[in-house]
This record gives sequence, C-alpha cells and structure tokens, in this order.
Amino acid sequence: MPDDLPPVPSNFGLQYIGWWCWCNIISILSTLQAAFTAITLDPTLVDHTTFHVISICNMVAVVIIAQVKKNNPPPPPPSKGQ
Repeated sequence: MPDDLPPVPSNFGLQYIGWWCWCNIISILSTLQAAFTAITLDPTLVDHTTFHVISICNMVAVVIIAQVKKNNPPPPPPSKGQ
C-alpha cells in the first residue's frame, strides 16, 4: 500500500472509500487470492479446475489493473464540492 496516503478528510464517504480501494486494488486482489487459497487448501471444498480458473482470472485482473494504473495513476483524493 502506498505510504503517502493523505489523512482521512472531513467529508469521508463512499467517494473516498472508492478512491482508497482504487489506490490499493492490487493489494486487495492479492490478499483476497491468498485468503481464497488458504480457505480452499482442502481439495474437497473446491474442484481443482474451478480453483485454477479463479486463480488465473485473478492474476489476469491484477496484470490488467497494474497496466491501467501505470498509464493512469490515481487522482488526488476527492474533495467536497463547492
């Protein structure tokens, strides 16, 4: 996660939560994939093929989002409209 995140603004709301999620989306997706992997280590819970499809889709999503974020870095946090 970036160390330079600004302090929480006084107008904290869904727009700010969305901005924060976008700034940290790769970390969030990687954490979700690690949690899913830990939960499904028992092969009787999820079919092997299903596990591979979900993991591959998540890895592809991380690569695509990383490229989009490289070309379009996140904007500054939202501010209260005047």
